[in-house]
Amino acid sequence: MSTFNITPKLLEQLCTVNQYRLRADELVFVGIRGAITALPNDNSWKSKHSLSLMDVNYTNPRCTLLQWRPKTGELAAFPASTVPHMRHIREAKQRDGKGANCLMTGFYTDYRKGVHNASKPSGHEAFRQNAVQPIRRNTDDFDFDKDDRIEYSNPFDNIHCGWFAGLSADAYASAGCQVVMGFPRCKKEGRTENVGPWRVFHKNAYSIAQQSFQYLLFSGTEVFSLGAGEKPKNAKLRYGSQGPLVAELQAALKEREFYEGTIDGEFGERTMKAVIRFQEHNFGRSGADGIVGAITAEALDVALQLAPRLEPGNVMG
Repeated sequence: MSTFNITPKLLEQLCTVNQYRLRADELVFVGIRGAITALPNDNSWKSKHSLSLMDVNYTNPRCTLLQWRPKTGELAAFPASTVPHMRHIREAKQRDGKGANCLMTGFYTDYRKGVHNASKPSGHEAFRQNAVQPIRRNTDDFDFDKDDRIEYSNPFDNIHCGWFAGLSADAYASAGCQVVMGFPRCKKEGRTENVGPWRVFHKNAYSIAQQSFQYLLFSGTEVFSLGAGEKPKNAKLRYGSQGPLVAELQAALKEREFYEGTIDGEFGERTMKAVIRFQEHNFGRSGADGIVGAITAEALDVALQLAPRLEPGNVMG
C-alpha cells in the first residue's frame, strides 16, 4: 500500500500543474479519488495528513475529502466517496446509464450551501452543485472508464453526508454525489444532530459566511506521483484549467478544425469536447480522457511549458 502526505504545498503544486486559478482567500474543498485517510476520525486542522492509495471498488468508501484554508496552510481530512455505489450502477445499467454517474476530475467553482434531497425525510444541509459539469455514464459494465460516454449536465451531484459509519462500510449514499462519512441531522426519526466526520465538515463550512465553495477533484495516483517527487516541466490541462496555456491549446485545436469557440483561456465544455474529438480521432475512444497531458500535447504540437521552477501557488488568486 503506497502512503503519502498531503500538504498545502502539494495542493498548490497540483494547482500549478493543472493551471487552476483559485480564490485563495476562501475555504476550498478537495476530493482525492482512490486514497483513504490514515486517521478517519481525526478531522482536525493540520499542516499535513497521511493518505494511502486504494483501488476504487464502488462498494466501500475509498476516497478522501479535504477542507483547505490556502491562506493559513491548514487542511482537515474526511473519509469519503467520490464515485457512485455499486447498487446504483447496477440499476442504472438497465436504464442506459441513467440514475448513476461519475464526476470527472477537474476544478469546479460553485458548490453552494443548500439542502440535499429537500423533499425527502433524509434531506439535510449540504453543498449543491450549481453548474453544468462533465460526467461519465456507464452502460456496459460496473465501473467507469474511458469507454463510457461523457455528458455535460447538472444531475445534482451534491456534496453531502454519506450515511456510513466507517471505511469498512459496504454501503454509502451516492449515485454520483461526493459524500462524507457520518450521519446527518434531518427529519428522519432519531436524526437530531450531525454525527461523525460529517459533523465537523458541516460545521467548518456552515459556521462561516462563505456561501459558494470551489471543489478540486484529483485521482489519488496523480497526487501520489507529484508528492513522491515527480518534477513536471509541462502543464496538464483539463476541465477548469485557465490562462495563456489554455489559450495556446485552443488555438492549436482551432487550427486543426476541432474547436470553433472563442480563444478565451477557459477550459470549459466546448474546449473539453474539442479535446475529446481530437483524442478520439488520433488515439481512438479508449485514448480519449479529456485531459491534455504529454501525449496529447505532442500530437497537437503545443509545449504547455511551466515556469523553469515549479513554484507553488503561482496560479492562485
